[in-house]
Amino acid sequence: MILGGGKNQLPLIKKAKELGLYVILCDFRDSVPGIALSDVHYQINTLNPDLLIQVGKDVKPDGILTNSEPTFISMAKAAEKLGLPCLSLACTKLYKNKYLMREFCHGHGLLSPRYKCCKNVEEALGFLNHIQKKCIIKPLDNSASRGVFSVNVENDIKLHFDQCIAASSSDNPAIIIEEYITGTEFTIDGIMTPKGHRCLAVSEKKHYEYNENVACQLLFDNRNDKFDYDQLRKVNDHLVNLTNMPFGLTHAEYKYSDGKFYLIEIQARGGGNFIATDIVPFISGVDSYKEQLKWAVGDEVDADFSYEKLSTRCAVLHFFDVPGKGGVVKAIRGLDFLDSLGEQMMYCLNFKVGDIIHETKDDTTRIGWYILKCPDRTDLDNKMQMIENQFKIIV
Repeated sequence: MILGGGKNQLPLIKKAKELGLYVILCDFRDSVPGIALSDVHYQINTLNPDLLIQVGKDVKPDGILTNSEPTFISMAKAAEKLGLPCLSLACTKLYKNKYLMREFCHGHGLLSPRYKCCKNVEEALGFLNHIQKKCIIKPLDNSASRGVFSVNVENDIKLHFDQCIAASSSDNPAIIIEEYITGTEFTIDGIMTPKGHRCLAVSEKKHYEYNENVACQLLFDNRNDKFDYDQLRKVNDHLVNLTNMPFGLTHAEYKYSDGKFYLIEIQARGGGNFIATDIVPFISGVDSYKEQLKWAVGDEVDADFSYEKLSTRCAVLHFFDVPGKGGVVKAIRGLDFLDSLGEQMMYCLNFKVGDIIHETKDDTTRIGWYILKCPDRTDLDNKMQMIENQFKIIV
């Protein structure tokens, strides 16, 4: 059973079919792209675990899986009742709820920002005034930077609090406010294996100048002359191993400040925007979706990854930006060059000539992206410069 058939779930469904699995799709919609790729479609609300359990009792699946965060809790509840491999409900909640993860890190002496869970504006204002420094407010359990805002003064909280709490799940009408950690940000995609957690791909992030909470570039390289990736991997492996995750994918974000790596967020899933499906296998040689599916249906997994033999391969996930403040798109130049890069290049434009484009507000409103995969850093840097010179959006 795969929960969700939207475009972000297509790589998971395709991988399941490649492995010869019979795919039972559950999605409340009657028209999503995953339906055509699946063997059967049950049009049900995947947020309702009772409905999932009912379908599971009828079809008796070997496994249940999703990489769609809203359905993590219902998946865990259904898996428990159906006796299927899955993270426990407690472990699922830990990775889904930002406050629970902060509490976990605090209890185990792991570095993370100072924080407070708040149900009203007054509590958030009290925290801001207590620490007397820039903060960030987030929904307890959302992704894609929705409802995330930097706050410097009381009016910032008053302006954005309702938007932030509205982005949380209805079961968690609260936000988390935490001190803003200044420094370079990184992502780590990894996999829990029978031998412990392994960090498969690390990226250094850049953010839009006008929105410091939304990434405009993730540059994946197994080595970094300015930052100790070995230490970052050690910190992340230690955290995941402490959570007693039985198996599964992870996607974490850290910031480097004052010579230390601070956990910003971590989820029990692979990175989106084709990170888990395309970039991670290219960088590490580990097909993480394949291993996740094998474990989910009870097959033996053989995912292992040695830090002693890191490849020179590099990749970048770059998000396009609007020229100036945006406007009506008059022309798009350089697509022929992007196409000429062949299998090294993937790209997506969420606009066309004649559309109006704006500065991005969160991850979901970015105007497009490209992924470039190269054998080494020199090749990557050269081709990125060529793309910058040739690809232009005219407004």
